[in-house]
Amino acid sequence: MGLLSRLFTRTPEKPAVRMFEGASGKRWSNVPAFGATGAEVLAGAAQVRGRARHLRHNDAHAGNAVEILKTGLVGYGVTAAAVAKHDAERDDQSNAFAAWAEATNFAGLQVEIIDALATDGESLLVLRTDDTGRLEIQHVPAEQLDESHTVELAGGGYIAAGIEYDGQDRPVAYHFRPARPTDQFQSYRAPLRVDAADVIHIFRRQGAGQTRGMSWLAPVILALNEKSQLKDALLVAAKIQAMMCGFVLDQNGTGTSPFEDGEVPDLSLEPGTMRVLPAGFDVKFTSPQQMTTATEVANQGIREIAAGLQIPEFLLSGDMRGVNYSSARTALVQFRAHLEAMQHTLLVPAFNRIWRRWALLESLRGGGGGADPDMPAEWHFPKAQWVDPESDAKATREMLALGLISRRQAVAQLGYDVSRVDTEIAADRARESTLGLSFTGKSQEQNGIQS
Repeated sequence: MGLLSRLFTRTPEKPAVRMFEGASGKRWSNVPAFGATGAEVLAGAAQVRGRARHLRHNDAHAGNAVEILKTGLVGYGVTAAAVAKHDAERDDQSNAFAAWAEATNFAGLQVEIIDALATDGESLLVLRTDDTGRLEIQHVPAEQLDESHTVELAGGGYIAAGIEYDGQDRPVAYHFRPARPTDQFQSYRAPLRVDAADVIHIFRRQGAGQTRGMSWLAPVILALNEKSQLKDALLVAAKIQAMMCGFVLDQNGTGTSPFEDGEVPDLSLEPGTMRVLPAGFDVKFTSPQQMTTATEVANQGIREIAAGLQIPEFLLSGDMRGVNYSSARTALVQFRAHLEAMQHTLLVPAFNRIWRRWALLESLRGGGGGADPDMPAEWHFPKAQWVDPESDAKATREMLALGLISRRQAVAQLGYDVSRVDTEIAADRARESTLGLSFTGKSQEQNGIQS
């Protein structure tokens, strides 16, 4: 083609190419697209829940992960303190709630809630009353809120996966299937409708339109299963490698047997045994190849599981090799921030509903130390243990001296109520004065006393 032809010939436009590789077909040909979060959760929640329960009760790392989350989120139990202007009112209502919590094992219920959240992805609480009008809380298994119960209702309402919504997509009721602990086989029973005001549905929302919870073990179910299979394969390989075999070789290659009657005897090895072989024969033992990379593959799987659960690897595996003070503290700080986020976004709203219902019922029955349903509460979570408590105490003291936090906040970080702490301190001081005791809180060296 000449120069003029090339000048006056238009080059065809190149087809448009997407610049987001995640939206292109490059290296994504085998990755399926993820649909709407609500629909995907409803389609897979039941099967994932069943597999997660199996792993939680049969896999050591999955069980340890759930126990770590239970200890970190609620520990030995979350306590409540009323928020009021007058100390007497606050103490009366706080003490009354503490008595109810002890009588109903509220701390044990909290542990059940976290176990269900981590394993099943959701926890369902039904608020009831006993014969005396006091609050009762029933923890209902997730499968009793039937995922298959989905129908359209008149007036724009509908039932989706057992939850009834009005025309404005607000939950108005929950439909539970009756079940007994002694039921060995599932049988159909008409669902019972429970008003939404009497149900607390706790789950971690991962997307708009999500109505049911997904197991927290979902991102690592495949990794947990593959780790278990790898462990079984390594155990079988170790057993095979332990089976030492020996072969008698004819070095001369004559093909004739020097043994009596022309038959080779069945040789065996016992401790302390010496055997004499005929001339020209030798023994060769098998030496199976070891899996040199198996340990690193297993450790990489554990790191993947820890990342998927957002738990420090050394906590999940219990292996403290290679962990120093700085790395442990950095990991624990991040883990604690993750736990605090879930405490205040998942648990506190649910506990506030329990507090208000308890106060309302106590006010109606005339108990609870004059309980006021409008009196809010603050929740004290058990203090997370640090690597260096002395440094944390110094930091808290500095923040108090600079006016960056109040004593109420400092005491709340320890998991206690400042009102009760002050009352106990005053009682200690009075008893010390009566008995003639004196505690300065200083060491012997600070007091000028040498040992």
